[in-house]
Amino acid sequence: MASDPRYRAAVRIDLDLVCANPDELLSGTDDASRMSASSLTAEDALLSLIRVSVAPGSEGLVEIESTSTSIVDSEWEGTSGSIPDGSSDTARVARAGARLAGIDWALDELFDGSSGGALASELRQRTVIKGLVWNASVMVVDCLFDDVRQLTDAPEDRSAWRETHVISQLPPQYATNYDRAFAQKFLAATIEVTSRLSASPVYPPTVAHELALKLVLDEAERSAERLSGELPEGWRGHLDTVLFQDLDVESLFADQDATTKRDAAAATPPLDFASWFIPYAHAPAPAPYASDDIKEPVRR
Repeated sequence: MASDPRYRAAVRIDLDLVCANPDELLSGTDDASRMSASSLTAEDALLSLIRVSVAPGSEGLVEIESTSTSIVDSEWEGTSGSIPDGSSDTARVARAGARLAGIDWALDELFDGSSGGALASELRQRTVIKGLVWNASVMVVDCLFDDVRQLTDAPEDRSAWRETHVISQLPPQYATNYDRAFAQKFLAATIEVTSRLSASPVYPPTVAHELALKLVLDEAERSAERLSGELPEGWRGHLDTVLFQDLDVESLFADQDATTKRDAAAATPPLDFASWFIPYAHAPAPAPYASDDIKEPVRR
């Protein structure tokens, strides 16, 4: 007699839980009275109250063999006592990261490509990295608006770029070109880069877009240093590897003389300032405002 077929499924369920009185979880009431407030956090106490069960009448259809519950993200408000673990800047960064779906694919290899079945700690790290990139995107764009205003107010001051927030982080040897018009184009390129980060995987289509992405990731990396908690070693290098076709733009930050500038112009693709907004061959079309008319010729 053939045995009955059995099918196994691993199910992940995300719950947004609201605790009316988190302080009472630590002080011990009802079921929580059996817990030691000195050794458990409010998060641990809340998890101990969650039970997974099969609906009555379905016992013959479904059997739960194992369950595990973990806190991925939390932020507590309104507690009168000490703030429970997890209520930190890291939690707020993770909350922002939940909105950045466009780089999930880029993190799969870093986390063994198993976001659905990942450990809660890995899922939290993944979400924190996305939150760092999200917040950096917002900050860089916001500061670029200020940079445009600053350069507009000082059109004759050739050193005004030094006092900007973002433009001053670009390669200094091209600083004579950093005026209001350039800042506006670079702002458009940055907005396009950050919008694609939140939507779908697309390589930056121009040198300017690559520089914008680099500055966003630089800001994310600086912010990571101020957070508590561990992130995977080499997470920034991994993003550089998968989000860029190459890292040739790094050479623009090295000291250059007339010869190296000519070499940059002769490179494939060219890296000289005149080529910063020229789309790469086979690249998706950039936003019109952040694109020059001439397309890089296709190599044969």
